[in-house]
Amino acid sequence: MGRWKMVIGPRLKARSFPNQKLEAKIGTYILNKMAGLGRAKFKGVA
Repeated sequence: MGRWKMVIGPRLKARSFPNQKLEAKIGTYILNKMAGLGRAKFKGVA
C-alpha cells in the first residue's frame, strides 16, 4: 500500500466512478510494470 501511495498518490483524483476505476487500473498496471522490471530472472541449470 505504501508503494501505491508513493507512485499514485494517497487518493484517486478522478471524480466519476468509471474514471476512478480506470485510474486504479492504470496505477495497477504501472506498479506491476515496475515490479516486473525489478524482479530477478532465474534460469534452470541442467
